[in-house]
Amino acid sequence: MNLLVENAVWKITFVLVGFGLLLLDSPGRVQRGQRGVLTRACIGLWACASIAILTLLVVNHVGFPLNIDLMEGTVLQHFRRAMSLSPVYPQPAPEFVPLAYNVLYYYFCVPFGYVFGASLSTLRMVSILGMVGIGVIVYRVVADMSGSRWWGGVSAGLFAAAYRVMDAYLDSAHSDSWFVLSAVFGSYIIGKGRSRNWNLLGIAILVSSFWFKQHGAWFAIGGVLFLTWREGWRSSMRYWLLALCLGPGLYVLAGPELFGSHYHYFTWEVPRQWSEFGLWTLRRYLGFIVLYYLPLAAAALWLAGRSVVGGRDRIDIWTFQLPFALLTGFTGALDPGSSNNVFIAQGVWLIIVGCAGLADLARRGLAVWRFPAWAAALILSFGVFLYDPRALMVSGDAARAYGDLVATLKGMDGPVYAPSVGQLQADYAFFPAAHWVALQDMIRGPGRDERNHPVVRELLKPALEPRGKAYILANVRLEVYPWLAFLGEYYQLERDFGDRFKPLRVLPKRWDHGWPRYLYQYQPRTKER
Repeated sequence: MNLLVENAVWKITFVLVGFGLLLLDSPGRVQRGQRGVLTRACIGLWACASIAILTLLVVNHVGFPLNIDLMEGTVLQHFRRAMSLSPVYPQPAPEFVPLAYNVLYYYFCVPFGYVFGASLSTLRMVSILGMVGIGVIVYRVVADMSGSRWWGGVSAGLFAAAYRVMDAYLDSAHSDSWFVLSAVFGSYIIGKGRSRNWNLLGIAILVSSFWFKQHGAWFAIGGVLFLTWREGWRSSMRYWLLALCLGPGLYVLAGPELFGSHYHYFTWEVPRQWSEFGLWTLRRYLGFIVLYYLPLAAAALWLAGRSVVGGRDRIDIWTFQLPFALLTGFTGALDPGSSNNVFIAQGVWLIIVGCAGLADLARRGLAVWRFPAWAAALILSFGVFLYDPRALMVSGDAARAYGDLVATLKGMDGPVYAPSVGQLQADYAFFPAAHWVALQDMIRGPGRDERNHPVVRELLKPALEPRGKAYILANVRLEVYPWLAFLGEYYQLERDFGDRFKPLRVLPKRWDHGWPRYLYQYQPRTKER
């Protein structure tokens, strides 16, 4: 609670200082609709500082030896299977249970793996490239829409500042950055309206967003509908045909043959059982927007309303795709166990359209009390995005702690299962290696009982019936997770390592998953089962 209070104090202080600068910045000129030099300079400097801080963080993260996100080790397993041309979605087994993400990220990273090695650092570098691409397009789009490079720079700064709000996912070994980059890049190409061939390329890139992550289907639908609305049904049939062939056609007809027998099970059957709608869904979804994106959302709605009133030609691809971006966030919120990375795409769209809307307000000189509305909104947005970067820096002691961890594991006189790690990238092999996220994903959903589930028991059978001594190294106590609690009947806590391996902790996100800490030894309470 003290940390929450401290963060709130820093945010409030930032906003108050920003508003104080507005008061000093020649109120008379602000009332005449002129831009304040001091205000623009300070906001621009903070945008640059936000980009610099994010650069420092990604450099700090890229070489981390363990997982900066909970599932990175399992994502690496998928990547290595893709490199070796093994099925990425085979029947689940104790040594590997696939995750429920779509497949393209793993194969897209393969050429990088051949050059730089099949490591977590390689996967993170690919994600960082995607994140940089998003920032460049955000800058370019807003600069074009506003006619100002300053507004383009501020929008890129907002994107960098939102790193923590976007759950610190964009530089981790996950598909999120390329899912969003495909969505913005495909929309950018379509928005240029250069030719039908360019539009076909834009649609293909939008469909690739789906192949990076299933929620990208919303952007493919939005892109095809935009072109249909602009060009008419007859001219747009080629776009529909391309999208259907590259999307559902390829997915349904060739998915299992290309990617493994259980491809449809893990990418469709498993995630569709998570959805659950209730009042809490709206509270989480709308609350997130109100808490972090309210000024930008209001400006985006302002611009969208003006575009609709202005007629058909005023509605561009970014305004048209905004509802589809919001749908990606809402669809993600239907899963109560999802992290806040499900809101990244809608956040990027609110930054783009919101900044364009604020630039429009600046041109009109609209003010709230004595404050120019655009500047007040930017200060509030940067304020709510504010975070302490030290909390997201990995420890300088991580390499030593990792060496200590590996030496400890090699000193064990039996196999070790680490449900919160899955598998290491090198130096030691856990067995079983089924990550608890992948296990829970198969059995969770509204009304489902996750306790002592037969699917989980079967996949963890080598840990339940070891030939000799066996161990579990857990980030949290076994009883914390209902789907793993039954392991407590077989394993007894032998040692709490405390903070010994804390330098290897997962980055705090919506959930804080800690670090390898609790060592359990196989000691079944009863011999008859």
